[in-house]
Amino acid sequence: MAETTKVPRLLTIKQASQATGLPIWRLYELLARGEGPAHMKVGRTIRVSEVALVTWIEAQHAGSTPA
Repeated sequence: MAETTKVPRLLTIKQASQATGLPIWRLYELLARGEGPAHMKVGRTIRVSEVALVTWIEAQHAGSTPA
């Protein structure tokens, strides 16, 4: 039986911005610093997989200290 691989959805920076509530410019800044979610270039655009975005958000939450 052949196993099927599910390809994660690739988000644009605008979509990632909407999902996180961060401004687009801030996401670009984080990516440039190497502090943002894992990403890739597809043609001339930057894409972030939903899986990478969720992983990054969870890491940010885990790294925060309670008030």
